[in-house]
Amino acid sequence: MRRPWTLAIAASLVIGSLAFGQSATKSAPAKAPPAKAAADFNPRDISGVWYRVSAIQTFSNVDPRQPGMPAGRGNQVYQEAPLTAAGKAAFDKNKPGYGPRASSPAFGNDPMGTCDPLGIPRMVNAELAGAHAFWELVQNKDRVFQFMGFHHDWREIWTDGRQLPSSKDLEPAWDGYSVGHWDGNTFVVDTIGLDDRTWLDKFGYPHTDQAKLQERYRRLDRDTLELKMTLTDPEYYSRPWDSDTKIFKSAEVCLTGKEKCLGDPVPEFPTGEPRIKNWDEQVYCVPSEEYKFNQRVRDPAGGKTPTK
Repeated sequence: MRRPWTLAIAASLVIGSLAFGQSATKSAPAKAPPAKAAADFNPRDISGVWYRVSAIQTFSNVDPRQPGMPAGRGNQVYQEAPLTAAGKAAFDKNKPGYGPRASSPAFGNDPMGTCDPLGIPRMVNAELAGAHAFWELVQNKDRVFQFMGFHHDWREIWTDGRQLPSSKDLEPAWDGYSVGHWDGNTFVVDTIGLDDRTWLDKFGYPHTDQAKLQERYRRLDRDTLELKMTLTDPEYYSRPWDSDTKIFKSAEVCLTGKEKCLGDPVPEFPTGEPRIKNWDEQVYCVPSEEYKFNQRVRDPAGGKTPTK
């Protein structure tokens, strides 16, 4: 049963100086409090709300085009996903509604279209462009909670020293089973037991239930968090597959507009103003609503005859 959670962020207040005086001799203006230095942070404290600012919304910087299709735009360089024959067969069965292989959502099979849990690492990618491309980390004594804005999901990462069990002793779960530890100032999370019905990302890359995922979180400064991931899944991938380096910024700099955190401007905000809100919007994926949306919008748009 999912537990409710509340996202509350206090925006920083900057108080300007005010000069007083009506006589010829004016008193000195009040001094503003010194700004926090960039180094004023604990590298082992990764708590906070973090918004993705790096461009890649998928697991890695890949271009899953079919043979003969045009190359990527500009000077972008893509790595190939190291799929095995079995992995390629599973990949071809997945019909995403996004990316170079996008098909009409009416005929696709993206788990998102039926409100299935998106799982790990797909939720960690923060794949939505816009106000929901974030997650929150909360550190406790024996575990770290990671709350996802989109789908209102959460996971727990145990940090009490326990070891991962054997995969033979686990039932696959949507978010798998995770333990974490510190390697210097890098928080390392190892996850197994991932349900193979989930995709790695919205491009439709598959994984088996024997896959192992490692996440490495590193706080670069007070407002910047770095994430790198490695997937090891010998049945589907010929070698461990590394993600791109994902960069997240703190909610403070996003909410105050100090950083461009949400991608390109959109019609309602042509100047690229922040569209995020400092309160929890409770964005659930509701199956009954999604079903009606599919019948009303997706299916007709794809030429699919509605079922009665």
